[in-house]
Amino acid sequence: MIDIKAEITRSLSKLVGRPIAFARDAANMKNFGFGMIRPSPSGKGTIGEYALHVQCPWRIVGGEGTVTGFADYYEPADVNGEVDLKDGQAGNLQRKRLGDLLRSYDANTRSWLNGTDQLVVEGVIADDFGGFELKLSGNFCLQVFPDGSRGEDWRFFEPGTKDHLVIAAGRISS
Repeated sequence: MIDIKAEITRSLSKLVGRPIAFARDAANMKNFGFGMIRPSPSGKGTIGEYALHVQCPWRIVGGEGTVTGFADYYEPADVNGEVDLKDGQAGNLQRKRLGDLLRSYDANTRSWLNGTDQLVVEGVIADDFGGFELKLSGNFCLQVFPDGSRGEDWRFFEPGTKDHLVIAAGRISS
């Protein structure tokens, strides 16, 4: 039987020393790119050295608490406003808070780019249920915690390869 904590830790340890390079959406799935950004081989958009696609609850926490997370996708950026998913920069609270954190926006790829020297992965902590925490520089953490009994939670891969670590229903999926 596969030790899920060990496998998650082994796979995600490839990120140590690499920053979160960008954050973007594919519907309500959050895509994080890590390391150097380069043009996509398809000629459309950009990719990072590594990709993390998250479809389960996640959050970024800092010294003052939660910066943003999965649920903020459904909250308006302004208390009395409305969610506008066509607005890639501030159409919801999640995008606005990611913008405050990452500080640079690329309209062509509809991505928040890391315009800081922070958010470099310093360590990985995994659990027995498919969740993990990436310790990030600047006193931040990216926490991912599967909460369902069916369906894909998240996947981690190096773009251009077929080697994907896929977690579904809190377990490694083949």
